[in-house]
Amino acid sequence: MKNDNHTKLAAVAAVLVGLFAVIAVNKYIKSQTTVAPVPKASILVSKMEIKEGGEIGEEMLDVAEIPFEALSNIHISLPGRNEPGFAKAYADVQAKVVGRKAKRIVSAKSPIFWIDIETEKKTPFEGLIAEGNRAVTMTVDVAASVNGFIKPGSRVDIALTASESQLGLIASNIAKGKGDAVVTSIILQNVPVIACGRDYDLESKSGSYGTITLNVPVKAALMLIQARSMGRITYLLRNVRDTKVEPDRNILTVKPGQGFGDAVRSM
Repeated sequence: MKNDNHTKLAAVAAVLVGLFAVIAVNKYIKSQTTVAPVPKASILVSKMEIKEGGEIGEEMLDVAEIPFEALSNIHISLPGRNEPGFAKAYADVQAKVVGRKAKRIVSAKSPIFWIDIETEKKTPFEGLIAEGNRAVTMTVDVAASVNGFIKPGSRVDIALTASESQLGLIASNIAKGKGDAVVTSIILQNVPVIACGRDYDLESKSGSYGTITLNVPVKAALMLIQARSMGRITYLLRNVRDTKVEPDRNILTVKPGQGFGDAVRSM
């Protein structure tokens, strides 16, 4: 009997050792073959087919995950659904996308790319010109354009500097042969700028340009065309909230033989 018991115990022990060995081997194999989780990115996708030229509705949009390494700058990317900023980011994307038209067919469950969506159309340039007014383009340099700080939507006063003879004035000084006075005067006030160069976007961040286009009544446009040939034009940038127009335009005249300081004191 003893031998039988020893035999049974030995058999059970062998079976247990074998099981432990199998478990250990499986754990080792699993540890060697387990793949690390792939980082994911959330993107905007279509919940249903969106037809070419069709208007995109809120009900057509959904969010899906793709491997982060597959994310590109044409995807409309979002934070993960469980991240704190998801709700706001998704609402912002919806505000930019909903109501726009699709430039191509987008299949259901497919990514929606920025290039699939029509951009917001600009107002035609001529639509910026007030009824009865005309657009007139003037050349500018760095100084005349206030170092490039004049932008579409700015308001300016316009000053002309010229000699009395250039202005066609009959001056006693000239008649007496005493020389020509130089006059700087404000010729127009609170004039709206509607373009700088070819850029008429109010959100423009462009820097350099060589022309500005103004929105003025017809007579003022003619005055500016004349002023271009008479002397130097300078643009004085206004605060956009300052719309006051002075009834008496400021004029500074420096007469022949008079010091500049004397002319300033006489104003």
